[in-house]
Amino acid sequence: MPIIALAAAAALVFQPASPPTTPNEDTTVDAIVVSPPVKLDEKEAIAAFVEDVASESGNGRIARWDRKVCPGVAGVKAEYAQFIADRIGLTAQQVGLEVGEPGCKVNVLVVFTADSDGFVKNALKNHPYAFSRYDLEMTSGRAALRRFTNSKAPVRWWHVTHRVTEDGTEYNSGDQVQVYSSGRISTRTRDDFDRAIVVVDASRVGQVRFPALADYIAFVSLAQIEPDAAPKTAPSILSLFADRDAGKEPQQHMTEWDLAYITGVYNARRDTFNADAQKRDITNSMGKDLQKSAPAKTDEGDTPEE
Repeated sequence: MPIIALAAAAALVFQPASPPTTPNEDTTVDAIVVSPPVKLDEKEAIAAFVEDVASESGNGRIARWDRKVCPGVAGVKAEYAQFIADRIGLTAQQVGLEVGEPGCKVNVLVVFTADSDGFVKNALKNHPYAFSRYDLEMTSGRAALRRFTNSKAPVRWWHVTHRVTEDGTEYNSGDQVQVYSSGRISTRTRDDFDRAIVVVDASRVGQVRFPALADYIAFVSLAQIEPDAAPKTAPSILSLFADRDAGKEPQQHMTEWDLAYITGVYNARRDTFNADAQKRDITNSMGKDLQKSAPAKTDEGDTPEE
């Protein structure tokens, strides 16, 4: 797979970068630590969160991993790499995915480098197929690729999808494939992730807690997220850098809204004609999950004291 060559190139070319903080006794990975329960907003606020966050594949749908992820991390010391891989794996398991055993074929590559601009440009030149550069129907398209290439963000990401039928058979654009039925609301085909590449610029990350950065990376690895996403209607780890730059205290972990969104992506129908139906599914799923985590109220409408 092209991503293996890219991972090897990252390990050989770039010196390990020091992360912003050192893992310590507070950086356990046995469970996702989320923010305290938040009051459930109106459904419109949840829908706005989905619109702010969701990014579509080249086929105009919201893609996801099918069954298994295998994270690999390059450019940092082993303990930091393992920490990030564990956060990705733990979140993946929470939404029903399997995590590959040690030595599995990497399909989520996280690269730390002090020069993300140089890395991306060299990688696109020397390993273009890792990014599906010449088959942009399997990505978000040329404009998105230019934005990825020229991004000055501390973290940038790129997803490549499979075209598959409902039974998992891959096909290319223009191929004739057999589907068992189709209708006005479903196509019997879907978009699955084939690989994801996350590039972290150590010189731009600045002062953030390492667990927060790991959760941010886990989020953008498991779902195709808008590059500039910083939701305004609810707290989110995706606002990590925007909040920091604005002088606000950033989220330190994924919030209930974040985890509800990722869960919604993996609960949503996969064979719709476009992303609109999937976004409605995600919105409904989030509403149910957030309602469960909302504080109970007394008859007077107040939250009971502990």
